[in-house]
Amino acid sequence: MIGQWNKMTYDRDAACWVVQLVGGVYGLHCGEFMEIRVGDRGIPCRLELDRDWYVVMREACFYLRKKDYYQVKI
Repeated sequence: MIGQWNKMTYDRDAACWVVQLVGGVYGLHCGEFMEIRVGDRGIPCRLELDRDWYVVMREACFYLRKKDYYQVKI
C-alpha cells in the first residue's frame, strides 16, 4: 500500500475504530482492508467484528485492544 502511516484509535461513542487523516476522521467498517504496522513492517490485513474487533492476516488473527492505538495505511 502506498501512503503514510496513520493513527488508528477506538471511538467509544461510535463503537468502531477510526483513522485520523489530515482532512478529518475516517470510521472503519467490517471487511475493510488495510496494512497494520507490526514492528518495522506493514502487514496486509482485514478488519472484522465478532464479539470484539479483530484483524485477519494471512498467517494469523488477533484482537485489537481498545485502549491502544495502531499505525495503519488505508
